[in-house]
Amino acid sequence: MLSCGTLLAQDSVKPKKAPDKPAEKAEKKEPAKDSKDSKESDKSGAREANYLDLVHARDKALRMKEDNLRDIQLLNALAAAMPEAVDKNTSQQVADEYKEALKLVYRLDYVEAEKLLRKNRENINSAMAKSCEAYRKKTAEMLNSSADTMAELEMQAENTGNADAIRMAGVVQRNQHRLAVGYQQLALAVAAERNSRFAEALSHYRLARLHAIHLQIELAKDENEKNALRAKYRNELGDRVAEPPASKEAAGEKKNR
Repeated sequence: MLSCGTLLAQDSVKPKKAPDKPAEKAEKKEPAKDSKDSKESDKSGAREANYLDLVHARDKALRMKEDNLRDIQLLNALAAAMPEAVDKNTSQQVADEYKEALKLVYRLDYVEAEKLLRKNRENINSAMAKSCEAYRKKTAEMLNSSADTMAELEMQAENTGNADAIRMAGVVQRNQHRLAVGYQQLALAVAAERNSRFAEALSHYRLARLHAIHLQIELAKDENEKNALRAKYRNELGDRVAEPPASKEAAGEKKNR
């Protein structure tokens, strides 16, 4: 066994550069090790980022897939009810885009699907914005026309006092609330449209327009004119809303009489 004095003596006779070499080697090895660890860390980080991107793209694609389909169905319903509110070429374009994006979803290519669905979303919004403009103009015209007619009928009842004028004045009174609701729906639609909530705006516009259509039917002079209006707006009325509440009340009054 060597004593401490022997170890010290051996160290004193060693060249000065001797201890530096291991240190230099150690210094060279340490950076190399750090560099390797750094590269492995970078690779690991890159894999994690790609995986997270895929997860986010998948969530966005699946969410937009449902939202876009719902709004495309809305555009189709609008085109059937009021063809002038939806451009056929635009409607076909958004449908084709959605179909291509759906294919990518089924291929599990969520990144590309999310990009195409985002573009599809923009085109859908543009189409709905144009539909909103058409519905706003048409609905406002119909409601204003009904309001003018109601004012004229009320004045006729006051001035003439004949039986037919008095009967129509009763129709006016029964439908004042419908007119007010129509204007309320129109105001809600305009507010939603200004905030780019086009699907919500169109829902309000459609309700306002239904009230306007029913008002025109109720305020018609005779049954022939009523039937003509029902035929004109049959696509918008539909079977489930063909008979408005005001008409039911009128029918109930007739039965009671």
